[in-house]
Amino acid sequence: MAIPIGAGSAINLNSIKELNPNSIVNGGSSGSATAQEGAGGGSFADTLLNSINKVNDLQNTANNSAEAIADGKSSNIHQAMIDMEKANDSFELMMQVRNKIITAYNSIMNMQI
Repeated sequence: MAIPIGAGSAINLNSIKELNPNSIVNGGSSGSATAQEGAGGGSFADTLLNSINKVNDLQNTANNSAEAIADGKSSNIHQAMIDMEKANDSFELMMQVRNKIITAYNSIMNMQI
């Protein structure tokens, strides 16, 4: 999950939940809905999509800052560089998360039953 660096986007450690092995045993739609509500109500795909959208927003902000500097509409080079570094760091983090997901997928696919 790519968490962009910046104010208002700090990781809330209280929101991280442990996996509930009982939800696997219980099965059924009611068990999975209860487990999903207890874990914050979002699926892995939703969390990943939200993180990608945050990275995209940071990339767009950095692009707009750079264009404003190039057009002469802004002289705040310092903030433009900060925006670019935030976008770069969040993109690199997103790529590392992607690599870990691919590695996990490959190791699961290589497991023998």
